[in-house]
This record gives sequence, C-alpha cells and structure tokens, in this order.
Amino acid sequence: MSYTVNILGSCVSRISMLDGDTKGHNTAASDIDMQYFLDKQNIACAMYPPPFNRAEVEDIKAEELWDKTRLRTLKQSLNKDTIDLLLNSRAEWIVMDLFDMQTDFAVYNNTLFSTCAHEFMNTRLCQKNAADISVANFMLLPTWIYYGMVDLFFEKIMQKYDSDHIILNCFRANNYYLSKNGRIEVIPDKFRNPFQANSKYNPQLSELENYIINKYNPYVIDISKYFMGDENHWSNLNGAHFEKEFYRESFDIICSIIRGETKNKYHSETRLFNTERRGFDEDIKRKFDVESSIALFEKLLNDNDILWLNVLDKLNTYAQDDNRVKQYMKFLENSLGN
Repeated sequence: MSYTVNILGSCVSRISMLDGDTKGHNTAASDIDMQYFLDKQNIACAMYPPPFNRAEVEDIKAEELWDKTRLRTLKQSLNKDTIDLLLNSRAEWIVMDLFDMQTDFAVYNNTLFSTCAHEFMNTRLCQKNAADISVANFMLLPTWIYYGMVDLFFEKIMQKYDSDHIILNCFRANNYYLSKNGRIEVIPDKFRNPFQANSKYNPQLSELENYIINKYNPYVIDISKYFMGDENHWSNLNGAHFEKEFYRESFDIICSIIRGETKNKYHSETRLFNTERRGFDEDIKRKFDVESSIALFEKLLNDNDILWLNVLDKLNTYAQDDNRVKQYMKFLENSLGN
C-alpha cells in the first residue's frame, strides 16, 4: 500500500521525512510519496488576502533573491496559494510544523504576508513599496490578534484532512549544538536573525501548539525539545537544525502513524539511552568533550531544561565508568522509579 503526504512547514519536518538526509528529495520511505513541500508558509498569514496582484508577483525574478531556489516558494507565499494547493492535492496526509509562525512577517496594504526568510526584502517589488511595508512577529503579539486566523486555517484544511490525517511535528528552537571538536556550545547570535529560529519564542510557540492539539486533535510528535544542533551534520547552526537522532526518530514515528501501525495520538518518548537504536554506531564516532559537558549537564538540570537527558545520554555513552556519570545515572533511575 502506498501513501501521499504534503509537508507544510520547514526543514524540521522536511528532513524528518528524509530520515536526516539534507541532500535528499521526496521522502526516505519507499511507500510514502510527497506531493508538496510548502515551506516559509506562515499559516496565519496564509489566511489574509494577497498583498499584490498576481502580475506583480510573477514579475519577480530569481536573480533578485539571495537564494535563487526560493523563487517559487516566495511567489506561492505572496499569491496566497497555500490553501488551494492543500485542498486540491492528491495527498491524504499533512505533516506540519510551526517553525514559520515564529519568524517575522510583513504588513502592507491592510494585509499580512510571509517574506520567505526575508527573500522578499531584496526584490524590486519590495523596494518600490518599502515606505509602506513594516514587519512584525506573532510571538510578540497578543494571541487574540492571530489565533482566529489559525482557527480559520484549520477549518479550511479540515474540509479535506481530518484530525486522523494531520501530523503536528512540534518544534522547539535549540540553544546548543555539538561542535566538531566535541564541545557543546551555545548557538551564535548570527543564527538568531528575524527569519531564523529563536528559542526566546519557545514558550509562545508551545502555547500555540497546545491550543491546536487540544482543539483539533492531530497526531503529535513532541521530541525536538530533547535534541540539540550538530555541527557534524549542519554547517548552518540555525536553532531549527538538529542532530540526526531527531530526524531518525521523528521519521520512524511519522511512518508508523501513516502506515496505521499506531493509534497513539501523542508521541513524546525518545530512544535516548538505547544503544541498539538505529544510527548509534554512526553517532558514537563524533567527538565528545566529557568535562565541559558535565558542567553543562548540571546547569541544564538546575535550569529545568529537558535537554539534560540528551547530555546525560552522551555522557553515559562516552564516560560510563566515570563516577560522576554513574551518580547521574543513578539519579535518573531514581527519577524514573518515582
């Protein structure tokens, strides 16, 4: 049996469907086909009218953009084609994340629109109207301003996809990454631009996700909060780029949902501390600095940051004979016992 999905969101879900392959196409599952990948599509902005007429948008050329490959995505966003594409698709499933809800959007002519990671800001169309264009961010606004548009979005798409065919891949921007030298470092500020992930919006994004979960009851994958970035896997240390472990686990969960192998609506367990997990032999080849990670582990634990589980998993992998690590593992066992 074969299945077709649309991916609505970002690389959080796209690379999940590719099982961690950043260079891949379609999906990593032979029985699951992808029709549309609709990225840089803010679901609230998608419900507002187009800011420009279609002829003006179609006149935008690839050479005006920093990333020439984003031309179609930008036009799609400006023309507000997202809903039509989803409703007229042959796909039975939507896999989505809300990464783009926490990036800046543009305000112009009594409407709102996504700027495709600010690609729009470099176009002649933007420069022509720059005096009348401003930017804002939903995570800095009262929820009553935009939750109604989120509701309208789901009312529209649920004309085609019921709650048993929507998979929400929850997203938490990470603050840390595993560097190539084995130290866990803080993500540099240059990767926290208005069009990139920013962990300061995690609480607001979690609130929005919970609102959607409680009201529309999609399938939920809630594991990104357990993972950090990885310089061995990504040169771009954007807080939405994770270790391969995250993508492997979310891929397996998505596939099990689509194939009907699970009826569990909420998936939040990970394979941390399981040395039999898929990809473990690859993961342990990375360098890991034990001493600096012990200090970080204690900080995360004191800050009640759930990433401490990930750091402890690595400590137990690389230094399981260290007495400090043994004590930490005993703490974990006692916590699970309670």
